[in-house]
Amino acid sequence: MTQQFFPVGNIPLFGAGYGIRTNFGIMLPPGGTVAAYVRSTGPQTGDDAAIIDRLVTTLDAGLRRCRSGLGDTVVVLPGHSESVVDATMLANAVAGTRIIGIGNGSAKPTFRWTAAGSQWALTVADVYVSGLKLRLEGTNGITKAILVTGANSTWVDNEFQVASGASNKATIAFEVGSGADGTTIAGNFWYGTATHNVTDGLKVVAAVDRFRLLNNHMDFSATAANGCVHFTAAATKVAVGGNFVQNDHTASTAAIAVDAVASTGMAWDNYTSTINNGTVTSQGITIGAGCLWRLFQSFSCDEPIKSGALNFAAAT
Repeated sequence: MTQQFFPVGNIPLFGAGYGIRTNFGIMLPPGGTVAAYVRSTGPQTGDDAAIIDRLVTTLDAGLRRCRSGLGDTVVVLPGHSESVVDATMLANAVAGTRIIGIGNGSAKPTFRWTAAGSQWALTVADVYVSGLKLRLEGTNGITKAILVTGANSTWVDNEFQVASGASNKATIAFEVGSGADGTTIAGNFWYGTATHNVTDGLKVVAAVDRFRLLNNHMDFSATAANGCVHFTAAATKVAVGGNFVQNDHTASTAAIAVDAVASTGMAWDNYTSTINNGTVTSQGITIGAGCLWRLFQSFSCDEPIKSGALNFAAAT
């Protein structure tokens, strides 16, 4: 069974240098500080002086207070709600910033994309994003909701809502582009309405190195052969493990798809579900010619109330 690295919300059990959230607050890495608290409704009764002194109402205002490369944190407080209206919200992010949302369920800090050109464009390195609800579905045909080109970003324990209806969905939900070496996407929940598909959910379009996709749960509708996760370039040292991925498209054949590119890496303990009732062992994870991944114990299922089959034949 796959080791679960993120069994408790917002507590990354590896990489303690990122800081650890506990019931008593956030333990900061040495040298870092809480640069800002973000709450769209402003001060509330009972806020202590430390919060009021650093409280802002937008994420952009919080990011402007961070120092580059020092691990400063922007804490997004419960109940925060903000619309992403263009591609500038992360324009003032600096390297090493940690954006950490506090709250669960309906109190989880929420950002909603509301225009076709709205985007989080992350261009700086070493940014850590956790504990947010990211609604990438506030209007129809959002071109590319999130674009990462900065190295070593980490996305942990977030919710990604990619579609909520025929007129509310992203075209591309999350794209990993040139420069985004070391991107880690772990322990997130991705979802959308079953019949309203995105073209691509998570798309890797550049030959990035050390891309990691670990312990995510994905359940939404994407283009049948593209899958919820789609590699279109020869990414190297890829690690794809412990994910549960269902493509709800009515004719889906892929949950994780790798095009005919010379990508290298490993995939293990992934559990995939497709809707098309075909040859189950060649669905779920689909691999194009020239791909060099090594595959271990990943299972595919394409029928209700059936147990999945090993996605690929064993090496001999």
